Amino acid sequence: MKILLIIIFTLFSSAKIQAQESIEDDEKVYKFVQKKAAPKQGISKFLQAFTNEFNSLVIPPKFDEISFKLKFVIEKNGMLSNIEIKENEHAYAYVEEIIRVLKKAPAWQPAENKGKIVRSVNVVPVKLRFPMRSVDKTLLEKAILERTVNTEFFEFECNCKLINSSTNQYNKVKEFAYNTTDNNVFYSITLKEILLTNTENHFDLIKADAEKQNATINEIDYKTYRALESNYIVNGNDSKFYNNTLYFIAGNYLITITVISTNEQISKFNFADLKQTFKLKIDKE
Repeated sequence: MKILLIIIFTLFSSAKIQAQESIEDDEKVYKFVQKKAAPKQGISKFLQAFTNEFNSLVIPPKFDEISFKLKFVIEKNGMLSNIEIKENEHAYAYVEEIIRVLKKAPAWQPAENKGKIVRSVNVVPVKLRFPMRSVDKTLLEKAILERTVNTEFFEFECNCKLINSSTNQYNKVKEFAYNTTDNNVFYSITLKEILLTNTENHFDLIKADAEKQNATINEIDYKTYRALESNYIVNGNDSKFYNNTLYFIAGNYLITITVISTNEQISKFNFADLKQTFKLKIDKE
């Protein structure tokens, strides 16, 4: 009886392992296959359809073209999933428009391996040109101006609107908050008056606070300033909030710039764009 139980247990375990392997094999994403996935209408028509559908108004006027690589998984039913942008940091700011266009694309012919339809990964290079932008310089300058956030203290570029501004006279802090029109990205900019003799102390306090938040923090050179850059995640009830923050001292102000989004890539690359376009007007150094 004991031998019989061992045999039954062994067979059951073997069947369970095979079933598990079958499930894992069924969900596997293949990099190399015998027959690659491809758009049913051909790659040229796929790229042309992508270009025609893409809304170029989401791209800042300063760009005449953008190029990037699309990485995605072609499911067994030919639909696209796990969409990522590669090799262009600016493209991440427009990832939602890219995903919208891809979701409207017709299903692909899925990949095959050893006679079975399988999930596979594909990388497609894309280049989008906007030649009409250079035709009317007046309209171009107007579009750039409309995208520029301008205050007496600073300016930067973003498709966003002011949602709150305040001044705390006691703490000598000025705060500005902005949201993108689709409410997917939140910007916070604060200017705090400080005593220049305590600059190192301020950086020490920032590092200590970052440690409490389990944030990654690094000392960097930002333009002509010594700066700290941190990133961390705040877990909400339904979403994760990805925070990217820059701290630097200019004149007698400690400047804090923060970008927050529930999408890690969008947060990261809107943060990069803000750092690039941010211009301070109060630096007295």
